[in-house]
Amino acid sequence: MRKITLLIISAGIALFAIHSCKKSDINGNPSGKGLVLGSYLVLDSAINENLNFSDPSATVSIKVGSKGSPIATVKIFVATGSNSADSTGWVSIKSVPYTEGVVLSVSTAELNTALATVNQTIAPGNQYTLQNVVVTSDGRTFSVTNTPTNFVSLTGYNMALTWSATAVCAFDQASSIGVYKVVTDTWVDYSPGDTINVFAGPDAHSLSFYGYPGAPDGGINRVPWIVEVDPATGAATVADQFVGDYGTTVARVSATGFIFSCTGGISLIVNVNYGGAPYAGQVFVLQKQ
Repeated sequence: MRKITLLIISAGIALFAIHSCKKSDINGNPSGKGLVLGSYLVLDSAINENLNFSDPSATVSIKVGSKGSPIATVKIFVATGSNSADSTGWVSIKSVPYTEGVVLSVSTAELNTALATVNQTIAPGNQYTLQNVVVTSDGRTFSVTNTPTNFVSLTGYNMALTWSATAVCAFDQASSIGVYKVVTDTWVDYSPGDTINVFAGPDAHSLSFYGYPGAPDGGINRVPWIVEVDPATGAATVADQFVGDYGTTVARVSATGFIFSCTGGISLIVNVNYGGAPYAGQVFVLQKQ
């Protein structure tokens, strides 16, 4: 990706990749006729992908380089439609003068301002798709709308035309403890509306509760799940642990997700080890009452 020259065929001619080409020489037309040099951003590093919901000055950011024609400006948009690649649903956030190695950033306040134009607001747990539009020094524009998807999707190209912001909020242990109702449990030890008590600890940045195995389903020898939480973002982790038995069958769980103290939400993707058989991707969502 870092040594690729991307050639884009002038208007009206479809671009296709020659599979036998080396990655340093990707041409849309073997004769080279009717080609113009395009441009795209290269992802050097993702600095931060979580956006603090409650802090207007918090930012998500990436560091980028470029390939192809010289770039003058990068325009940053947020995609608000169901199809993030459909530019008719893009809302402008800002334009950034381009220099090699520039850090592109979007703040909570900037994203909120853009979303307000389409009557939307940032909500914890939502992921927002950001789209970069490259404007070259000679005034041409390149984005996912006119860059073939076979280039955009290949990890070898490492393109930075699309990135994301996940809205999160800082963890507050005191406001996170209490009674929660089950919203979703795809493992079905619980039904929507069942209640679970969530406790503090065992330390200042963790919570605990009795989850699987559920007592209504014959759970015995139950021990609390321990959820470690990143204080800054609310990112949650349950390290692999024994949680009890279904009769004579041992249950273990591990999980990742978020604790949203600002909205009273707990959202986890749980991997269940049931008697030595793994069951991945179980959705467990709780809402504080």
